[in-house]
Amino acid sequence: MKHTLALAVIITAACSLPAYAKITLTLPKSAQLLVVNGVEMEDETTVDLNDGNNQIVFKYNTSFRQQGEQRRFTSEAVILTFNGQDSAYKLSLPRLRSDSDADKFNKLAELTLVDDAGVDVEYTSDLLLKVGIQLGRDYDKEIAVYNGSSAPAALPNLATKTQKSTPVVLPATALVVTNNSSVASGQAPNTNKDQINVGQMLDFWYSQADEETRKAFKQRIKD
Repeated sequence: MKHTLALAVIITAACSLPAYAKITLTLPKSAQLLVVNGVEMEDETTVDLNDGNNQIVFKYNTSFRQQGEQRRFTSEAVILTFNGQDSAYKLSLPRLRSDSDADKFNKLAELTLVDDAGVDVEYTSDLLLKVGIQLGRDYDKEIAVYNGSSAPAALPNLATKTQKSTPVVLPATALVVTNNSSVASGQAPNTNKDQINVGQMLDFWYSQADEETRKAFKQRIKD
């Protein structure tokens, strides 16, 4: 009798716990997954997420033939933000047929995101850009800085407190898809804004450098 009562209490308590709905996102094999909701990930094709706003960062790796030659393409790091609700989502990437298509994707990544009913899902995409050498990037730190900005695909709740005040250089354009229509936002800045962005970029990379690199940087300015 005691065991039966204890079991009933456990079942009642379990039923009273809040339910966290799960969703899944499937990516094509050509998508190299880098970050999921601020956390660096191994390259996977399916990820489990919670209901609500989610953000991934990935690169598009593919190839195409142009003028009889096989061309390899690796895109800039693409940010995808969307609100998921109790469904299985699938991401598709456009087929590239030329250098022109590749350049276009690297400027404004057009994606297709559908739910398990095949209905297009609203999303926001952007590019996580880095100036200079691309080796050894800390994508989790970079996206934390990005999320502390007012960029279109940013999720402020994923920005760390120490990185919210760090300036971030935003790309000239970002893609916002709403109700199956795409609108380019964040038009190219004017000259004054360009200069501001250059200053922000220098401040950011100076703050990331070690002491030896900072000394070399100062010496270059003096020279």
